[in-house]
Amino acid sequence: MQNSDFSLKSALPYNTIFLALTAVALWLRTPANIGIYLLFLVIAWDVLFFFWARAERSTTLMQVLRFSIVLSFFQIFPDWVLSRFLGVLVFPADGLFKWDTVSGYMAGLWTIPTSVILVSYVWMHSVSGKRSACAAALVTGAVLFIGSEELVWLLPSWYATGVKMWGHVAVYIIVPELALTAMIVYAFERVRTRSLTSNVATAAVVSACYTALAVVFHRILG
Repeated sequence: MQNSDFSLKSALPYNTIFLALTAVALWLRTPANIGIYLLFLVIAWDVLFFFWARAERSTTLMQVLRFSIVLSFFQIFPDWVLSRFLGVLVFPADGLFKWDTVSGYMAGLWTIPTSVILVSYVWMHSVSGKRSACAAALVTGAVLFIGSEELVWLLPSWYATGVKMWGHVAVYIIVPELALTAMIVYAFERVRTRSLTSNVATAAVVSACYTALAVVFHRILG
């Protein structure tokens, strides 16, 4: 087991602020401006996470935030491939700029699930060991990724089209997203103490592998 340099209880005030901001954003959002509010929430999450890490004087939390931000930027690539070339992912007009076919907020949105997965992994590792930590990360990733696919259309935000669905979840993306969770944990463990360059290179590889898996499983499962 690894010792943790932060307390989950100390995150409560920051989570409360974020939930309050989310409630306000959801109350005010419309299909024409949802992109702006999602970008606002992405920035709010990163800022609050940073202040939590600073308050805890936690090297681990800073490492989590750095890797999550870097990976999130690279995750534009798989969304772009799925929307531009395969035509199975749609980002409707939402009041925000786009990276070609991908809404602007997506460059930061992946920071939220990535950081939650890694915090759950690190904390569980400190109390129950690596096996339990890996299980906690996989469960967290499944809930966040699959849950978001099921519910995000309500905003409305992106949605899948022209593929087999379970509810509002595209069947082909389930395995790639579970694999992404495992890759996030594996990659973070290997670059958390290394340079920003190492984090960037590793995040790029993770994103490329996720993209390849998404394309392959789309061809297999449709």
